[in-house]
Amino acid sequence: MTKEQILESLRQLGEELDKLGMFGEILLTGGASMCLVHEARDMTKDVDALYEPKPIINKLTVKIAERNDLPPDWLNDGVKIFLTANAPREDFILLKGLRIQTVSAEYLLAMKLMSSRYGEQDYDDIRFLFNKLDVKTYKQADKILTSYYDINTVPARTRYVIEGIIEEQQNNYIKKSPVKGKKRSLTEILAEGQRNADEHNSKSSKSKRKNRNINEID
Repeated sequence: MTKEQILESLRQLGEELDKLGMFGEILLTGGASMCLVHEARDMTKDVDALYEPKPIINKLTVKIAERNDLPPDWLNDGVKIFLTANAPREDFILLKGLRIQTVSAEYLLAMKLMSSRYGEQDYDDIRFLFNKLDVKTYKQADKILTSYYDINTVPARTRYVIEGIIEEQQNNYIKKSPVKGKKRSLTEILAEGQRNADEHNSKSSKSKRKNRNINEID
């Protein structure tokens, strides 16, 4: 969805709610926030958000999808598994029948790091937010991350994502200003991190099975 499609669909949603004498609220996250609020990219697959009244909005989004030839789940709350109660909100835009807010840039970065899928779009978003928030060290990134999420819940791959982007920054490894010498690409760094994480998980699993077998013998 383009920025224009998102805004038009949200405008229509607000009008439909207003016709019912209702007022809705939407909290933007993910790609929609990157696209609309931070203008980091021109398009996003769908609109990740929390919204109320949920049952009514779910019905209306299907109606709007049919009208505008969009996927029925163009607006969805699949991102809720990464949202915490302490998510800071910022006002974005007020439409007829609908108030739209967004999570803060820091919180969005923390969410992106927690979900960090192995895809270039996620990395581009994280890079953008690192630059926007002037994050230059692992300590800075870790402070943002652990401000909103328990350190014990942070996946191993998230650590490798942070390390990879910090290393990329330190080496000044960007397409616009290539540096001399052989540098590992971010993809290579993260692939190595994933292998290390897989090896760690494998060893941990074997250790648990060994301990269980010992206990059974005892």
